[in-house]
Amino acid sequence: MKYLVSRGELKKNAVEGAMEWIEANYELGVGLSIGVGSGSTVAHSFDLIAEKSGLTAVPTSKETKKELAQRGVKVKELEDFSGQLAFDIDGADEVDPGLNLIKGGGGCHYREKKVAKRSDKLLIVVDQTKLVDYLGQSFPLPVEVESDLEETARAELRRFGIPELRTQDDEPVKTDNANLIIDVKLEEKLEEAELEELELEINGIEGVVENGFFVDRNADLVFVGTENGAKIMGEDQ
Repeated sequence: MKYLVSRGELKKNAVEGAMEWIEANYELGVGLSIGVGSGSTVAHSFDLIAEKSGLTAVPTSKETKKELAQRGVKVKELEDFSGQLAFDIDGADEVDPGLNLIKGGGGCHYREKKVAKRSDKLLIVVDQTKLVDYLGQSFPLPVEVESDLEETARAELRRFGIPELRTQDDEPVKTDNANLIIDVKLEEKLEEAELEELELEINGIEGVVENGFFVDRNADLVFVGTENGAKIMGEDQ
C-alpha cells in the first residue's frame, strides 16, 4: 500500500500525538519517572523527552540508554528503581483490536515487558501499517531463549509454528542479555481468548526467557500514526 507521506512521517505523527496526550495528562517535572522503549518509532520521542527537564527515564535497551544519556536525560536501570513508573512509551510490531501486541522485532522484549509491567500506563506508538486483525497475521513471534538450550526450545516451539533462529550476516543475533532469538511464524489464526494462555505456555518451555506476546500486559493506549496525524485507540480517547 502506498501512502502520501513516508513511513518515517507516520512514525513521527504517532509520537507527536502521544507526547501531546502525555503533556495534557502529566506534570512533566522533577520526580516523574517513566519507561522508554526501543525501536525506530519510539526513537522519535528521544529529543522530545530531552526537552522536558527533571524526568528520570528507565530504558529498555542499551541503545535507548545511550541515546537518552547523550541528550542529557537522567537514566536509571529498572533494577535500581523502586516503585511504579508513571508511564512507559514504546513501539510494537503488531497491534490487534483488543490492544494486544507482538513486540520483539528489535530483540528487546524481555526488558520491554519488565518495564511495561512496572508502569501505570503502557503507551504504544506505531504507524498504521502495524495494525492487524489478529496477532501473527504479518509478523512472527519473537522468543528469547538461552543459548545452550536453543535446540530444545526450538523443538518445542514447532508445536506453534515454524521456528527460525534469527541471524544477521550469517551469525546468530544476540540480545542485550546475550541470549538468542527464535522467530516463530504462527501457523494458525489465534483467537483473542487463546492468547493469554499461550503467552504463559510458551514461557513455560525449557530454555525460554520471554516471548513477544504482550497480552497479560497489553497496551492502555495506542497512538497510530496516519497521514492525517495521530489516531488514538484505547479507553481514554
